[in-house]
Amino acid sequence: MMRALVLGATGHIGAHVVRALLARGEAVRATYRNPRYAFLLDGLPVERLQLDLDDPQQLRRAADGCATVFVCAGYYPRWTARRRHALQRGTSQIRRVFEALRQSRPERIVYTSSAATFAPVPGRALYSRVKLAMEGAVQHYVETGLPIVITNPSVCIGEYDAHAFSGRLVLMFARTRWRLPASLELEFNAVYTGDVGLGHVLAAQRGRIGERYLLAGEQTTLDGFARQVARIAGVPPPHWRLPLTIGRAQRLDGSTASRELGVPHTSLEEAIRRALAWFRRHRYL
Repeated sequence: MMRALVLGATGHIGAHVVRALLARGEAVRATYRNPRYAFLLDGLPVERLQLDLDDPQQLRRAADGCATVFVCAGYYPRWTARRRHALQRGTSQIRRVFEALRQSRPERIVYTSSAATFAPVPGRALYSRVKLAMEGAVQHYVETGLPIVITNPSVCIGEYDAHAFSGRLVLMFARTRWRLPASLELEFNAVYTGDVGLGHVLAAQRGRIGERYLLAGEQTTLDGFARQVARIAGVPPPHWRLPLTIGRAQRLDGSTASRELGVPHTSLEEAIRRALAWFRRHRYL
């Protein structure tokens, strides 16, 4: 039986991709790097595989017998990373992944990029540049004939965020002892991660090879988001605002993914509720 391979199955997006595949009756091979987060696969009928993305032989073995591959894992630059090193690290790793997939020849590959390649994330210049460079490396493999569809999620909010990457925004405003005395008038786009996970599966089934699908949700400001989280969590919101200069915004339109793929839209309020419930259940709060 042919399987779907999810690289990065214990990441925030990958965990949702796994569940979206299982909901459609797909057989799943789920890979992870750090066993600390393998609990996200507990109770799921998947084949587990610990894997190092920097090992081409492991990658080829993981992809063997898989018709579809979801590349949800990859380099995530730290705030303190040096630009040259971060760019080299991200692009060299993604090339190793796709060289291995070129030899395995799956029928479809879905690559998780970022909405930052459409509109830079305010205050995250290095992240945006690295993601743009990595996507550029993937585009080379599109041009050489690999059947790749690219997804570009905005800020993902939802359950299974064990690494608490974007979830830090939720935790920051839900923890009274971490409550900030001010929030910033910064505009960004946030999307429910469950919609993103399903969007990946729909991209594999319906997406056009070589196309980039922006998986976006609702526009919000950091101040509005903070107040929404605080209200749902039942804690006081930040009590004053610190405006930024005009133009610090990330405005996105995900209508193409909705129209061509049929990606659903879950409200940001529901996404926050699900994220908070999961964080409480797993004692992040």
